[in-house]
Amino acid sequence: MDEVALKSGVKKANLFHYYPSKEQLGLAVLRRAARSYEEQITGRFSNDSDPIETVAGMFSDYAARMEKEGCFKGCFIGNLAQEISDENEKMRHEISKLLVFWVEHFAAFLERHRVAGYFRGEMNSKGAAQAMVSLLEGATLVSKAQKNVEAMNNAQAMASTYLKALKA
Repeated sequence: MDEVALKSGVKKANLFHYYPSKEQLGLAVLRRAARSYEEQITGRFSNDSDPIETVAGMFSDYAARMEKEGCFKGCFIGNLAQEISDENEKMRHEISKLLVFWVEHFAAFLERHRVAGYFRGEMNSKGAAQAMVSLLEGATLVSKAQKNVEAMNNAQAMASTYLKALKA
């Protein structure tokens, strides 16, 4: 809390007034970040644009952000999941809720296109969405570790190839 107070320019007593514990402060930060992610997810998957281009755009947007940041930050939620999930059940639960939200919105987007005839009937929209979110998060981790976006670009190509193979 000392470091948070110092970096934010807020007195420690004021922090404790609103957030009596580190856990409560962490949950507040996580929930605020989750709202931002949810807005981005909703925006990306609530349209009727070409699904292959939309998914490729998701990967390329991550790659562009990572390149801009020198592949330093990775994904806030992914980083937090790796560091906190075994330590704090409340935070793990919040992270899990966000990932479920992401997969559900992604799956609904793919399913709308499957029902509309863009993808073949046997496509498993939820399985595809979950696999591609996992692919994106894994590529983010590898890109961060290797300090380049080659893994992200390869993940984008793999996701696009997979979806093209399922076109009706």
